[in-house]
Amino acid sequence: MADFRPFQAWRFQSQKVRPQDVMAPPYDVISKEEQQVLYSRSPYNCIRLILNKEEPADTEINNRYTRARDFFNAWKKEGILIQDEKPGYYLYRQIFACPERRENFTRFSLLGRLKVEPFTKGVVIPHEKTLSKPREDRRRLLEMTGTNFSPVFCLYENTTGEIQSIQKKIAQGPSLVDTRDDRDVRHTLWHIAQDDDVAKIHEILSREALYIADGHHRYQTALEYAQKRHETKNIPGDEVQPFDFVLMALVEFEDPGLVLMATHRIVLGFEDFRKEKALEKLRLQFEVKSIAPKILVKEFDGLKKGDPSVTDFGLLLGPEEAYHLILKDPKEVKKILGFKKPEVWYGLDVNVLAHAVFSKLWGLTEEKWEAGLRFTHATEEAVQAASKKEVAAVFLLRPPNVKSLKEMGQAKELMPQKSTYFYPKLASGLVFFQHE
Repeated sequence: MADFRPFQAWRFQSQKVRPQDVMAPPYDVISKEEQQVLYSRSPYNCIRLILNKEEPADTEINNRYTRARDFFNAWKKEGILIQDEKPGYYLYRQIFACPERRENFTRFSLLGRLKVEPFTKGVVIPHEKTLSKPREDRRRLLEMTGTNFSPVFCLYENTTGEIQSIQKKIAQGPSLVDTRDDRDVRHTLWHIAQDDDVAKIHEILSREALYIADGHHRYQTALEYAQKRHETKNIPGDEVQPFDFVLMALVEFEDPGLVLMATHRIVLGFEDFRKEKALEKLRLQFEVKSIAPKILVKEFDGLKKGDPSVTDFGLLLGPEEAYHLILKDPKEVKKILGFKKPEVWYGLDVNVLAHAVFSKLWGLTEEKWEAGLRFTHATEEAVQAASKKEVAAVFLLRPPNVKSLKEMGQAKELMPQKSTYFYPKLASGLVFFQHE
């Protein structure tokens, strides 16, 4: 099903730069402050590629996207970036401790280039809706550079143990990169170039369906970009081209290092929002229990999974006002929503919050979500947001189960945006895939 191929990566020359100086998190989790820190860390930090600064004098012919292109081309000419001579896959290992946990985890990814396919074919399966602004941003970068600077993160299910055997063997050999980032996550990269290993990986993964874990915007952008290139170049769709592929990181569903964290919702103030009225509406469907903020925070610490048969949320209406919301009757929610959805859809907290609370009870329609919501996986950051004047409410959620992601995909249903947060994020700056 999946066409997952080796490629010749562009990567930083380790004799000229230190990996820890040129790596960065994915573009969509980088704040303005962190962007500046990364800019200052090294003149070759990949922040200049994935999230170039906007300048007041930007024009259509000189802007953040043209600067990313120019930096990429200049670094290749300077020898800061080199390209591997032999196509291969790349084994990527992350060793990390979860926030608020002392236990160490290890997660393995396989990096390669995947042929993009429409979701209707069932080869690549999404689980989240996308937003228009991020798609436009990634489209402009891809059109200008013809390069994937960050991988899409997908999950696959293979229980034969064959992939694990190859990974174990490769991980015993010399690595290309072995470094730690600011969060003390250890990143190690190996090149898989032996013909028998490459052929085996391609053969095994060709049987698998892939489920997007992170990078919906990048995948959808890559798909639309490929379709447009076929049209403008008048190339038949069945003639495979370099731009038909996207940089992909594949992780097994059963990988013991697959950690999902909650993504909390910060609701900005909106017209007619009143705390008393908001609580009155919530009491129609929820038990609303007043609780000390510190106790609520411990209950929703970003990793703690509650009773799977209970739908509940934490609610902060200011720094000193907190509530524990427990859904009274799931069957009643189905009635008021009036949707014809599979059972797994109603079992997800994010769906109940988005459609029952935001849309039905509070009147915050789906069209307003993009402008009216902010997201964070850090419980402490969510609590701090509750003190800000522009914030109406903060909802603390529990992390979803990775099994739900697969079930939603199989049911061809989508979660609201920012429903899953896999920790840690895949680093940008290890390998780049230039299409041509």
